[in-house]
Amino acid sequence: MTSKSVIIKKDRAQKIRYNRHPWIFSGAVNSVSEGLMAGDIVYVTDDTKNIFAQAAYNPNSDIRLRVIVWSEKEKIDNDWFFAHVKDISERKERLLGIYDLPNNKKNYRVIYSESDNIPGLIIDRYGLVFVLQFQTFFADKNRDLWVSIIKKIWNPSAIYERSDVEVRKKEGLVDLPAGILYGTLPEKYFIEENGFKIFVDIPNGQKTGYFLDLRNARRRVEYWCKILNIKYLQNYFGYTGSFNLYAARAGVEKIEHIDVSESANDIAKENSIINGYGKNIKVITGESFEYLTKTDNGSVDAIILDPPSFVKHREKIRNALEGYERLNNLAIRKLVKNGLLFSFCCSSYISEEDFQKALFKSATIANCKIKVIEKFSADIDHSWSLDFPEGRYLQCWVLQKVSV
Repeated sequence: MTSKSVIIKKDRAQKIRYNRHPWIFSGAVNSVSEGLMAGDIVYVTDDTKNIFAQAAYNPNSDIRLRVIVWSEKEKIDNDWFFAHVKDISERKERLLGIYDLPNNKKNYRVIYSESDNIPGLIIDRYGLVFVLQFQTFFADKNRDLWVSIIKKIWNPSAIYERSDVEVRKKEGLVDLPAGILYGTLPEKYFIEENGFKIFVDIPNGQKTGYFLDLRNARRRVEYWCKILNIKYLQNYFGYTGSFNLYAARAGVEKIEHIDVSESANDIAKENSIINGYGKNIKVITGESFEYLTKTDNGSVDAIILDPPSFVKHREKIRNALEGYERLNNLAIRKLVKNGLLFSFCCSSYISEEDFQKALFKSATIANCKIKVIEKFSADIDHSWSLDFPEGRYLQCWVLQKVSV
């Protein structure tokens, strides 16, 4: 047996093996082998030293072990990770229907952390530019490996790091690095998405520069706006304006894009102009709650609410739900009869049941009836495992105001 092992307490091992949740917390650990270092891959055993998993170890985190495989038989080494990344990327490309596209037109999340069995690693692909994020000690320790895998599989033009995320501090990582890891990043970088040319600000934008997880949501906005002949739409927390483009192509004549960030709004303007919709889209720099309050009741055909997460910690759930209730209540009041509300929630702490209750309360206070037309989650490349519900964070609700 390898010297790198962690023994789980007798009363915890069976439950962990049965549930197969990839996070094993410090309270479940009985003992560890001498000389273990943060980021090491270890065998996970029960009190009789029977191996039942292999995991990344970090003594600095409450999540002491992050399981990679529930098996002792697989040899977890550089070759394993290479084959794993290649297999997942091919599977996702086929699911997304982009396998046969030219390499410079493929945009998707290649690796989604624990949901793809590589704890704390995010790999987002924008054509031949790859953006990495290392959220755990294990992912950070093996940064050279991830770069070499990407170079070997895809021959990229650039690899950029966006590890400027606070979650690293829970792993004992004090720095928040961002910058080029390989190649040269163009001064302005554009991707193609469903017929649109979109500027992606990789060094400064939110997440890794773009919201790949909302790809399907953008298509659904276009679909419903076209089906219901929407003419006036407001897009709150609009970021760089991708929703605007899909709505405009659906025939929406008047689109108001509202965001507090001037830099994001500059990109939204550019994206609207280069795609030929500059006359349809008015970009407004302002606070979304304030602008929504000033909008006339019963005046808007459709509203998109895509706010940043209102909750980063479990103890703040109640405050977050109150924020969602207020925001959606304001939006519902502004809609015309039979108007559409596209309401988003991007926090794994908010359950579907709780968000539904918040939406119901918003409608009740507005004294109107709302029907659920459709609900969905992030696109296929952000799929999550049933044993890891934390991977589900995005809720997309399409609602119609059927009475006032």
